[in-house]
Amino acid sequence: MNEAPKEQSSRREPIRVLMVEDDLEDVRLLSDALSESQTAFRLENVDRLSLALERLKAEGVDVILCDLSLPDSHAIDTFERLQAAAPKAPIIVLTGLDDESLAIQTVEAGAQDYLVKGEAATYLVVRAILYAIKRNELDTALAEERNLLRSVIDNLPDSIYVKDVNGRYVLDNVAHAHSLKVSTVDVVGKTVFDFFPEPVARSFDADDRTVTKSGASIINREEPTFNGNGERHWLSTSKVPMRNRQGEIIGLVGFGRDITDRKRAEEQAALYNAELQEKNTQLEDDLRMAREIQQAFLPQQYPSFPRKAEAEESALHFYARYLPTTAVGGDFFHILPVSDTAAGVFICDVMGHGVRAALVTAIHRALVEELVEMAAEPGIFLTHINRALVSILKRTRTPMFASAFYLVADVATGKMWYANAGHPPPLHLHREAGTVQSLAGTNGARPGPVLGVFEDCSYTSHETDLKPRDLVMLFTDGLYEVEGVNNEYYDQRSLIASVRGRMQLPTGTLFDETLSEIRQFALDHSFGDDVCMVGMEVARTNVIN
Repeated sequence: MNEAPKEQSSRREPIRVLMVEDDLEDVRLLSDALSESQTAFRLENVDRLSLALERLKAEGVDVILCDLSLPDSHAIDTFERLQAAAPKAPIIVLTGLDDESLAIQTVEAGAQDYLVKGEAATYLVVRAILYAIKRNELDTALAEERNLLRSVIDNLPDSIYVKDVNGRYVLDNVAHAHSLKVSTVDVVGKTVFDFFPEPVARSFDADDRTVTKSGASIINREEPTFNGNGERHWLSTSKVPMRNRQGEIIGLVGFGRDITDRKRAEEQAALYNAELQEKNTQLEDDLRMAREIQQAFLPQQYPSFPRKAEAEESALHFYARYLPTTAVGGDFFHILPVSDTAAGVFICDVMGHGVRAALVTAIHRALVEELVEMAAEPGIFLTHINRALVSILKRTRTPMFASAFYLVADVATGKMWYANAGHPPPLHLHREAGTVQSLAGTNGARPGPVLGVFEDCSYTSHETDLKPRDLVMLFTDGLYEVEGVNNEYYDQRSLIASVRGRMQLPTGTLFDETLSEIRQFALDHSFGDDVCMVGMEVARTNVIN
């Protein structure tokens, strides 16, 4: 017997060898070889398959050596029954049957080695035992990793597959097979032409060949596809080349994510957006018409006083600037002839702005027209407007109110009467005297409450004189409640100072320069609220009817 080479082993416990052999001389030879090894072995021997199977029930065996010719078993059946009893233990066939076909069949069935008695030195048998144990450990670790990988990819919701350079599937996961309406075993070995309509399959195959020939990857490309039932789906597809250790492309790895639900949601969102756009367009058209109607409500031409006088000969001239922040606004003004020599000027500011405020301004216009017979007395006029407005608004769920100011100027007497319903007091510019006066009432009187809230309130009229070249400037609070830098506000005092410095300018120029100054003061150079300015300029008084 040849001397065995010196093996190195880090194993502390003896390797437990079960030898299934009925020839005691073969058992003795192996026992001698194992005892000479640096690796510790513990040899057990049974001479029948039935005894081996019984022994394996107790486990505790690291490697099995078996002869295929036993008193109770013969040929590959011996190996298969041992393997079934100990599937995790490496098995080496040590037999006197020198049959190459049987050897190949046995190794293919899972034997670690096939050694023929008399041809293999005993030290080679020892080495085969050590190698078989190591290979079995590696095979077990590899199988565990393979099972782990399979478990991972089969539990992913995304489709994963591997193809060779000819486009044949060599691996796929459950999600991919499910998308094709088949099982995973029905995918391997086939191509896209077995699952998809030919035009779709040709497209997929062309992509695969591009990846495997050029090495360029396809990443997250969205494309429509069809499943095994011909149902249209959307996929986000990635394909990357697969290389061997030499860097040669041997196939590709594909990833597919079903984004059908997302695409349907996007299509639905696009449909909703289109419908919304259509409705927005319709709303914009409606708002544009509403703006045109509201602009039509505002005075387009101003009456002359006396009535028969030409416009340039009128004793009163009127100017206005109207700047809504949205398509329609909540500010409103109206100029009405009270008599041949008396003009009524009404201005109001409805809470908020937009469509609701614009609707309330329309109500104000209707009330002004309806109550024109009472327009000669400002206090009485506002009292009746308030009562009618409260009666209308109390039927709505949302509270609304409006501030208003109304004046009557008589160029025959040179007198002006006015009443205030919670509105910013207008400015009375005495151009001849060079002074600016706030129309805040006599003896420090406070303005009455806003319109539309209290039904039983009355408004008081106040009186003042008018002189030639006087200008009465009415406005809403959007003109001066403007925020600038450093939390500063453009207030009424700023407005009075600005007007005083420009009071000798033509009224239209005064208005435009005042608006420009306030815009420059504002943080975003725009007004945050509707703005309405109305000017009544006195050309002369003591007009005879």
